[in-house]
Amino acid sequence: IKNPMDFFTINSKLNDNQYTSAKDFEKDICLIFCNCYTYNNIGSEIYKLGEALELAFNKIWAEKIIFLVKQKEKSKRVQDNDTNSSLYIIYFNTFFAFILFILLTCKKTNLNFRRKQR
Repeated sequence: IKNPMDFFTINSKLNDNQYTSAKDFEKDICLIFCNCYTYNNIGSEIYKLGEALELAFNKIWAEKIIFLVKQKEKSKRVQDNDTNSSLYIIYFNTFFAFILFILLTCKKTNLNFRRKQR
Protein backbone atom coordinates (compact mmCIF):
# COMPACT_ATOMS: atom_id res chain seq x y z
CA ILE A 1 0.00 0.00 0.00
CA LYS A 2 1.68 3.20 -1.21
CA ASN A 3 -0.71 5.65 0.47
CA PRO A 4 -2.04 4.24 3.74
CA MET A 5 -5.16 5.77 5.29
CA ASP A 6 -7.40 4.85 8.21
CA PHE A 7 -10.47 6.20 10.00
CA PHE A 8 -8.50 7.44 13.01
CA THR A 9 -6.26 9.55 10.75
CA ILE A 10 -9.34 11.01 9.07
CA ASN A 11 -10.86 11.76 12.47
CA SER A 12 -7.65 13.53 13.56
CA LYS A 13 -7.55 15.53 10.34
CA LEU A 14 -11.16 16.58 10.90
CA ASN A 15 -10.53 17.62 14.49
CA ASP A 16 -7.44 19.60 13.41
CA ASN A 17 -9.33 21.28 10.51
CA GLN A 18 -6.84 19.91 7.97
CA TYR A 19 -9.44 19.37 5.25
CA THR A 20 -9.86 22.35 2.95
CA SER A 21 -12.74 20.83 1.00
CA ALA A 22 -15.34 18.10 1.12
CA LYS A 23 -13.59 16.53 -1.87
CA ASP A 24 -10.38 16.07 0.15
CA PHE A 25 -12.34 14.36 2.91
CA GLU A 26 -14.10 12.12 0.38
CA LYS A 27 -10.77 11.21 -1.27
CA ASP A 28 -9.35 9.99 2.05
CA ILE A 29 -12.43 7.87 2.74
CA CYS A 30 -12.25 6.40 -0.78
CA LEU A 31 -8.53 5.70 -0.29
CA ILE A 32 -9.41 3.45 2.66
CA PHE A 33 -11.70 1.38 0.44
CA CYS A 34 -9.19 1.29 -2.42
CA ASN A 35 -6.50 0.04 -0.03
CA CYS A 36 -8.92 -2.54 1.37
CA TYR A 37 -9.59 -3.93 -2.10
CA THR A 38 -5.89 -3.88 -3.01
CA TYR A 39 -4.73 -5.66 0.15
CA ASN A 40 -7.52 -8.22 0.64
CA ASN A 41 -8.61 -11.02 -1.67
CA ILE A 42 -11.84 -10.65 -3.63
CA GLY A 43 -14.56 -12.53 -1.79
CA SER A 44 -12.81 -12.45 1.59
CA GLU A 45 -14.84 -11.28 4.59
CA ILE A 46 -12.79 -8.09 4.90
CA TYR A 47 -13.23 -7.34 1.18
CA LYS A 48 -17.01 -7.84 1.48
CA LEU A 49 -17.12 -5.68 4.61
CA GLY A 50 -15.25 -2.98 2.71
CA GLU A 51 -17.85 -3.12 -0.04
CA ALA A 52 -20.69 -2.85 2.49
CA LEU A 53 -19.04 0.10 4.21
CA GLU A 54 -18.38 1.82 0.90
CA LEU A 55 -22.05 1.48 -0.06
CA ALA A 56 -23.05 2.90 3.32
CA PHE A 57 -20.62 5.79 2.96
CA ASN A 58 -21.85 6.60 -0.55
CA LYS A 59 -25.44 6.69 0.70
CA ILE A 60 -24.59 8.94 3.66
CA TRP A 61 -22.38 11.16 1.48
CA ALA A 62 -25.14 11.57 -1.13
CA GLU A 63 -27.54 12.63 1.63
CA LYS A 64 -24.94 15.16 2.84
CA ILE A 65 -24.75 16.71 -0.61
CA ILE A 66 -28.55 16.94 -0.84
CA PHE A 67 -28.62 18.55 2.64
CA LEU A 68 -25.97 21.12 1.70
CA VAL A 69 -27.79 22.05 -1.53
CA LYS A 70 -31.03 22.54 0.42
CA GLN A 71 -29.22 24.66 3.02
CA LYS A 72 -27.67 26.84 0.31
CA GLU A 73 -31.06 27.29 -1.34
CA LYS A 74 -32.59 28.35 1.98
CA SER A 75 -29.85 30.74 3.02
CA LYS A 76 -28.66 31.89 -0.44
CA ARG A 77 -25.16 32.16 1.01
CA VAL A 78 -22.09 29.96 1.22
CA GLN A 79 -21.33 28.57 4.65
CA ASP A 80 -17.97 29.37 6.24
CA ASN A 81 -15.26 26.74 6.71
CA ASP A 82 -16.00 26.22 10.41
CA THR A 83 -19.57 25.25 9.61
CA ASN A 84 -18.42 22.96 6.82
CA SER A 85 -15.88 21.34 9.15
CA SER A 86 -18.63 20.78 11.69
CA LEU A 87 -20.78 19.13 9.03
CA TYR A 88 -17.92 16.84 8.02
CA ILE A 89 -17.48 15.83 11.65
CA ILE A 90 -21.21 15.13 12.01
CA TYR A 91 -21.28 12.99 8.86
CA PHE A 92 -18.05 11.22 9.76
CA ASN A 93 -19.39 10.44 13.24
CA THR A 94 -22.60 9.08 11.72
CA PHE A 95 -20.58 6.92 9.34
CA PHE A 96 -18.21 5.82 12.12
CA ALA A 97 -21.18 4.80 14.30
CA PHE A 98 -22.48 2.77 11.38
CA ILE A 99 -19.09 1.07 11.02
CA LEU A 100 -19.13 0.11 14.70
CA PHE A 101 -22.66 -1.24 14.31
CA ILE A 102 -21.62 -3.42 11.36
CA LEU A 103 -18.51 -4.67 13.16
CA LEU A 104 -20.49 -5.56 16.28
CA THR A 105 -23.17 -7.25 14.17
CA CYS A 106 -20.54 -9.27 12.29
CA LYS A 107 -18.87 -10.25 15.55
CA LYS A 108 -22.20 -11.34 17.07
CA THR A 109 -23.14 -13.26 13.92
CA ASN A 110 -19.73 -14.94 13.87
CA LEU A 111 -20.06 -15.92 17.54
CA ASN A 112 -23.54 -17.36 16.94
CA PHE A 113 -22.22 -19.27 13.91
CA ARG A 114 -19.37 -20.73 15.99
CA ARG A 115 -21.78 -21.78 18.75
CA LYS A 116 -23.99 -23.59 16.23
CA GLN A 117 -20.97 -25.46 14.85
CA ARG A 118 -20.08 -26.91 18.28
